[in-house]
Amino acid sequence: MFVLSKLFWLIVQPLAFAFLVMLAALVCLALSKTGAAAFFAALAALMLGVTGFTNLGAVLLADLETRFRRPVLAGPPACAIVLGGGINTGASARRGAYVFTRAADRYIEALRLARLYPDMTILVTGGDNALTGAKNGEAEPAARFFADHGISPERLLYEPDARNTAENAAHTSALLKDHAMDGPCLLVTSAYHMPRAFALFEAASVEVQPWPADYRTDGRPRLSASLDRPMTNAAMLTTALREWAGLAAARLRGHTARLSPRQED
Repeated sequence: MFVLSKLFWLIVQPLAFAFLVMLAALVCLALSKTGAAAFFAALAALMLGVTGFTNLGAVLLADLETRFRRPVLAGPPACAIVLGGGINTGASARRGAYVFTRAADRYIEALRLARLYPDMTILVTGGDNALTGAKNGEAEPAARFFADHGISPERLLYEPDARNTAENAAHTSALLKDHAMDGPCLLVTSAYHMPRAFALFEAASVEVQPWPADYRTDGRPRLSASLDRPMTNAAMLTTALREWAGLAAARLRGHTARLSPRQED
């Protein structure tokens, strides 16, 4: 299922799908199917226009980012669960360092919490979800990052095998039981990812409190043209659609009770 989901997304992500639609237009043109060629060419142009020159991605991400808030803590948390994705595992392994991705704020927030609550355990969950090449998890670069910033190794736990959020939840549940750790733990992940992550951890019987980080929007964008940053717009829409696809897949597999999880007031 993991491999199928990766291959599916490689095909249907906006830019790749637009490319395939354009190839279909060229094939139709070569076969003298001018009507079909015109249809596919127009569809590809529309997809590229929406992807690169509107802020649709920001609008979709903002909806997800506003669904969960950080709670007012009654006392020091026992642990914080940091979902992987904030470290470029391949580059980190090759360079012998910790090379961050755009989701680096997951680790920055975890470090802030670690300093704020000196007795709190930090659990990092996440392996390498690449389909090819060497498998390099986040445990080693994450350990180096926290050590360089003065966090004792005794406070850290690592789950190095999870390849997606469902596996994050399942493997973390087992690890917490092995260490006889009771919740609730803070769940630290990107704000747009929190609805799916929270629902999956809840389904795995892991008691967590949402602690969103890595905000990508100001929370209130209105759909409009955006002509000056096509690459950013494309990246935002790709991220948003991947997250919505993940929510749909989790619901279809029965991993979540709702297609669109949100915090209860």
